[in-house]
Amino acid sequence: MKINDFLLRMWKDYSDLNPHINKVLDLIKEKESKTIINDHIALRTFNHKKINRHVLSRYFVENGYKPIEDLSFTKKKLKATYYLHSDPTLPRIFISELLLENFSEKLQKSINNKIDEIEVNSISNPEFLTSGIPWSPIDYKTYKEIQSESDYASWVLAMGYIANHFTVSVTDCSFFKNLTQLNSYLKENGFDINSSGGEIKGSVSQGLEQSSIMSKEIEVKFSDGLYKVPGCYYEFAYRYNNFDGFITKSANHIFESTNEKSKD
Repeated sequence: MKINDFLLRMWKDYSDLNPHINKVLDLIKEKESKTIINDHIALRTFNHKKINRHVLSRYFVENGYKPIEDLSFTKKKLKATYYLHSDPTLPRIFISELLLENFSEKLQKSINNKIDEIEVNSISNPEFLTSGIPWSPIDYKTYKEIQSESDYASWVLAMGYIANHFTVSVTDCSFFKNLTQLNSYLKENGFDINSSGGEIKGSVSQGLEQSSIMSKEIEVKFSDGLYKVPGCYYEFAYRYNNFDGFITKSANHIFESTNEKSKD
């Protein structure tokens, strides 16, 4: 599958599963005359050798992406790598992974048992990256227990492999001049903005400002029934002076967009 076609597939699966994403995009398009550009797409995983960020990046690397920088998020117990393509029209790819060894043995066991269920051959197929959960559903009680240790871990166990978020490049917008204007517009239309660390994370001097809506709850199938849990979210980025990277302090707060309640 060609990379452009695959990225469209990622968008379709992500937006179909999260109808609120299309509502946000429609609101932006009502004001914006220019084509909406994706700044980056993010994926989440665990630092297990079977499905770590280096494994998940293979399809992108084989299709022209190159790893640019490894990032550490000590507070969130995460590591990440972002990738750029030689074609500047293609979005950055950001893949993060949870450092399992920094959590309880019970959490590690629950996650490792699910990873053991994954068919090895399925991981090499690019569609794995947008296939949802590759394991049998967990029960809701286990989900809540894991969530008490890590919102990130519970999100991956419930949602699996699908884009965690896409990101509007506000830099490339014409109507929206900054994130303050866009955030206000979305709040006026009923969306909650992630306020952890402030509604706008980063600064002009750092080369990047970011904001995001809080994820909306969607209905997910667990082994013991259907429950509503945080789905995906939409992010917004404004870059300055051709800065291509990410700010770890800002990303720490952005990760909380899938928490059940944003933590200031």
